[in-house]
Amino acid sequence: PTAIRNLLLYLLTMTSVTSFTATTSTPKPAVRLPPSPLTAILFDIDGTLVHSDPIHLRVFQELLLQEPGFNNNERIDDAFFKSHISGNQNANIMAEFFPEWSLEKREAWSIKKEARFRELAASSLMDMKTPGLDRLRSWLDQRTNSIGRAAVTNAPRLNAESMIDGIRYNGWFQTVVIGDECARPKPDPCPYLDACEVLNVTPEQCIVFEDSPSGATAGIRAGCYVVGITSSQDEAVLREAGCHLVIQDFEDEKLWELLDGLGL
Repeated sequence: PTAIRNLLLYLLTMTSVTSFTATTSTPKPAVRLPPSPLTAILFDIDGTLVHSDPIHLRVFQELLLQEPGFNNNERIDDAFFKSHISGNQNANIMAEFFPEWSLEKREAWSIKKEARFRELAASSLMDMKTPGLDRLRSWLDQRTNSIGRAAVTNAPRLNAESMIDGIRYNGWFQTVVIGDECARPKPDPCPYLDACEVLNVTPEQCIVFEDSPSGATAGIRAGCYVVGITSSQDEAVLREAGCHLVIQDFEDEKLWELLDGLGL
C-alpha cells in the first residue's frame, strides 16, 4: 500500500508540474497566412532586386579607411556591414559613425559614397540581379490587372533609379518610394504605408520582399506579409526580425509553393 500511495503521489506531482509548465510557457506566435486576395507586391531594391551589398561594402571599406581613427583604422568586415549598414538610411549611418560632424559634412560624405557606388556598379548590375527575378516578373505580368508593383527603398533616388535602369526594370514599377522622401525611413513602416496608399491597396493584402532586418521590420509594422531573402543576412536573423517566410532567392520552391497556393 505504501508503494502504491507513493507512486500515486509521484504521478500527481508530475501531472501538476506538466500542467503548470504548459500554461506558463511563452506561447508561440500565430502563423500568418499569405494574403488573400493578393493585391500588390512591394520590393526592396538593394539586396532584394540586386545583390549589391558586396559593392556597398567595398565602397564603405575604401572610404572609411580614409577617415583617421575610424574603427581603429582597420578595414570594416562583413559582420560590421551587416550590423551597422545593411538596410539602414545614410543619415542614420552617418549620425552613428560621425556624430561630431556637421549635417552638411555628413551629407557631402554620403553623396561621395553613393557616386562611387554608382561608378562601380554601372557595368555589373545585370550580373548582380537576384536569380529568379525575371521569372517572378513574368508571373506578375500575366496578372497585371490585379496585382500592383512598387519598389520601396532607403537608397537615395539616384541610386534606386540607376539600379532599376541597370537591370532593365525601368517603367515596370508603378511607383518607387524613397525612404528619404517619406516622413520617416525604414525601419519605420511609413515607406511601405506610402506605397500602399499610392497603389490604393491595404497592407494586409500585400507581400513584401526584403533582405535586411530594418526593411523586414518596416514591412511587419506596416501589416504586410513579409518574405525575407538571405542575400545579405542569415535566415535566423530574418526570422528574428519577423519574416513570415524566408527564401534563398526568387527561384526558391518555397516561394512558388506560396504563390501557387494563392490560386491566381
